[in-house]
Amino acid sequence: MVDIFNKLIKAGLTPNTFYVLYCIKNKTKPADFVSLELEKHRLIENEWITKDFKLSDKSVIFIQEIDSYFRKKKKETSQDLMGDSFISKIKSYNELFPKLKLQSGKYARVNAKTLEGNFRWFFKEYDYDWDTILKATQRYVSEYSLNNYAYMRTAQYFIRKQNIDKSFDSDLATYCEIVMSDLDDFNYFKENVI
Repeated sequence: MVDIFNKLIKAGLTPNTFYVLYCIKNKTKPADFVSLELEKHRLIENEWITKDFKLSDKSVIFIQEIDSYFRKKKKETSQDLMGDSFISKIKSYNELFPKLKLQSGKYARVNAKTLEGNFRWFFKEYDYDWDTILKATQRYVSEYSLNNYAYMRTAQYFIRKQNIDKSFDSDLATYCEIVMSDLDDFNYFKENVI
């Protein structure tokens, strides 16, 4: 709202003057408590309207600018956020997790609809592609498989986990950064002692 008032002030318009300008554009009668003659005089004097009460080019553009503040932003679809083949990518992601119940008592894999919601959040917050996400997930699952999946997060909580203070953490983002930075501080090799 502050932006709108600042635009009006910069343009030399009062809220009432803009209201009258808007009424002229929409061919409606302003409210009785607004001094129509005074406002029309201001608009003509500052070249917002012509003497025959037609909008000038600058007034048409200005009204469009102000209108743009009130247009609803188009809601981004899952396809907009995650790409055309997001459903198959979510399925591939989920299948990287083992088909078992974790020590926490929850299953490692989660239904696709829940994952879609978490991935919508992830793609709004972070800028990683699906290849990086799948590599990071593979790395995470491989790492936890060495300890029989002890303390491993579910497919859902790996993407996004809510903290007590209502903020969110993403282990997936951390692992994506590890993959992107090509950090190899994890040792996947075990020595077999005979």
